[in-house]
Amino acid sequence: MSSSLFDLILLWSSQESDVEYVELQNLLKTEFPTEFIIHSFTTSQQAIQHVQSTKNSSRLAIIITKLGTNDENSGQMLVETVRRHEKHTFIIIHSHTACADPNFRWLFAELGVNMVTESIKQIRTVLHQLIPLGQSSSKPTYACPYCKWSSFSFSQLYIHVPLYHTNEQGLSTKCEICQRSTRNYAVHLHEEHNEEHRQRSIAAPLYAFSLVVCRRKSDNRFLVVQESGSKGFWLPGGRVEIGEQLDKAAERETLEEAGVKIRLTGILKIEFVPRSDITRLRVIYFAEPFDEHNCEPKAIPDYESYGAMWLTYEQTVQCSTQGQLRGNEPLKWFKYVVENGTIHPLSILSKTEI
Repeated sequence: MSSSLFDLILLWSSQESDVEYVELQNLLKTEFPTEFIIHSFTTSQQAIQHVQSTKNSSRLAIIITKLGTNDENSGQMLVETVRRHEKHTFIIIHSHTACADPNFRWLFAELGVNMVTESIKQIRTVLHQLIPLGQSSSKPTYACPYCKWSSFSFSQLYIHVPLYHTNEQGLSTKCEICQRSTRNYAVHLHEEHNEEHRQRSIAAPLYAFSLVVCRRKSDNRFLVVQESGSKGFWLPGGRVEIGEQLDKAAERETLEEAGVKIRLTGILKIEFVPRSDITRLRVIYFAEPFDEHNCEPKAIPDYESYGAMWLTYEQTVQCSTQGQLRGNEPLKWFKYVVENGTIHPLSILSKTEI
């Protein structure tokens, strides 16, 4: 009896990059010699026939597909066929085109693709993350409320939810772990059942946030995060943790949400908004990649985001007209930078008391 944990379906036509195909094959052979049964196909019809013939298999499935160059090897056709029937297959689109075009990235997210990437390195990382999901567990088991996949240990469920369901709408349901009703199950799971998160102190009455407008000088593209829950593209950033400096929060949130290490170079705006219930402080920073030759955005979905990408200002305008932005701030600030708006020095925001 096979000890393999997953069926891995690989759709990669002969017209696609041979170098990356060889790199992927070497990765699978050297690091995953027994975990996967690999099924390689060059046409979408072959891959679809295989998927349909094995739909009752007890093994879990992973699909790695190229975007395709025509209908014969279309990755989209394979994705649509699989997602018509189930959510249990983890689908990866490997495409340089999709990673540079927000419309393609948006389309595949809406179709139920779990991960869009141009990096074999990130595929390697996510495959390692998926391995525990195929292993049996003797611990108490739970079912995923999104896809009804059952028999997860808590640690497996905690891995599964962001990888498979980060881009789905917030789910209101009863938590099987604590028996409490939740308004957003994924947020509840992360914040209420993660020991590290629970040990953080309760937020102060003043809520401070850092946002980042990061431009890559070499091609004048801006970094955007594709928010979880299908909320749209947005600036990297988030709430400042207790005891944390605003600039460090900006760097941390950008790395967590977008996977890019940055260098802050200025401040675009400081906002202070007092209200009856909360007071909000928000700083919008200007930044550049710490290393322009090593600033590949995140592709693996997690609790922070579905992924990230670099957009031109023109692409951002198009995203705005198509309702793909969470709000208008990316468009507003990218336009401001493109039109040479004033960028204030970091020194205007002091870190020390007088």
